[in-house]
Amino acid sequence: MSSAILSYTTQPYQGTDVIAFVVGFVGLLYAALWSRDRERGMGWCALGMGLLALFYATNAHHLPTGPYVGDSPLQSAAILGLAGLGLGLVDYLDVPAESRRRAIWASLLPLVVLGAIFSATYFDLRIERRWANLTVAGWFLVMGAVCWQAARREPAAGHRPMAASLWSISLLTAVLAIADADSILLRYWAVLPIVVLMLTLLTVALLRRRRAVEIEVQRRSAAEAELGRLDAGLEQRVAQRTAELQHLVGGLESFNRSVSHDLRGSLGGIAGAARLADESLQRGDDSVAKRALPLIADQAESSRRLMAALLSLAKVGDVALERQVVDLSQLVQQVVAQLTLEQNGKPLPQIEVAAGMPSVSADPELLKPVFANLIGNAIKFSRDAAAGRVEIGADQAAGVVTVHIHDNGVGFDDDAAKRLFAPFVRLHEGRFDGHGVGLSIVQRAVERHGGRVWAEGRPGQGATFHFSLPA
Repeated sequence: MSSAILSYTTQPYQGTDVIAFVVGFVGLLYAALWSRDRERGMGWCALGMGLLALFYATNAHHLPTGPYVGDSPLQSAAILGLAGLGLGLVDYLDVPAESRRRAIWASLLPLVVLGAIFSATYFDLRIERRWANLTVAGWFLVMGAVCWQAARREPAAGHRPMAASLWSISLLTAVLAIADADSILLRYWAVLPIVVLMLTLLTVALLRRRRAVEIEVQRRSAAEAELGRLDAGLEQRVAQRTAELQHLVGGLESFNRSVSHDLRGSLGGIAGAARLADESLQRGDDSVAKRALPLIADQAESSRRLMAALLSLAKVGDVALERQVVDLSQLVQQVVAQLTLEQNGKPLPQIEVAAGMPSVSADPELLKPVFANLIGNAIKFSRDAAAGRVEIGADQAAGVVTVHIHDNGVGFDDDAAKRLFAPFVRLHEGRFDGHGVGLSIVQRAVERHGGRVWAEGRPGQGATFHFSLPA
């Protein structure tokens, strides 16, 4: 026994200075991590390592001799050091709130027992050292279990090596007990697993910080890419809005000219006819008034239709879009029936509606004037054909429904097709009535649904209008 005591009290004592330096240096690294990055638990770990460094640096004042626990007050530094390390591990491992209190009490309870064992020496009670060692082994066993639970929550975070290093001290205690070796050996051999634990914890903490930095870099890169995308989208929207504004300004100029011309003509005709009627009535002649009153009514009706068309154009641009599933076959039949009534018995071309037209996602109140204007134009421009015919159908492909309305009327050339949808454009002015607003209403309504409209025609061979809608 004396040779064993000499071997493990004199020779290792010179190595405890190195142990104290290593433990203290790692404690300083923990303190730096806590100070710089506020890494969770590193403050408690730094405090615990500092107290353990103090314990090993003063080893000469509490050399373990004999089978019983000594009465040196410096042994409390080891207890407090383990307590700080335990609190740091619980905080660092981010134990869930519902388990945190139990983990803290489980880490402190063996240390309370160890403190009671050391305190008993002041009352001249002799307690074998192996009981103190078993209590310390219990603490390492508990902290290893806490690390293992953390490894189950974070499988790739490196917590299993920490659990293994903690449990190795408990295993070392069992091996020394089975081998009936001097229990003094635990103080010195336990240093190796503790150093492994400290270095593993430091490495894992640095890797965690690295992952946090990488995540932050990725987040900022994604944010920068998103900002670039938004900036490009903003430029595109500005260009689009500028083009729309230019188109709107051009439309307003055309609007001013056309409305001024139409209203001036209508109001001038009304004023002239009314003046002639008034003069004739003052002379006692009502024949002129009888001829003038129908002219006044026609001019007033023309102005009313112009105002109604303008209101329809404004409504298409302003009304809220309320989508629902619309049966195109049913909607077309309703529009054709309404247009037939409005003809007041006038002859109509043959109207053919394809069977089984698909349904679309659209606002029926905005879709109805689209069909009313296109079918109405087809009827108007094919009425005088030898065998007037209007064909209405639709095809569906890739989630898009394309509607076509074909007539064999007067048609138009390619140059005319480019300006058909501008407001107040009338290709056959004088031959057919209208204000040139209907196709503008069609274009705005279709584009508000996310579709597009286009036309094909040949002079004297009719025209075909197409528009697309989401199925």
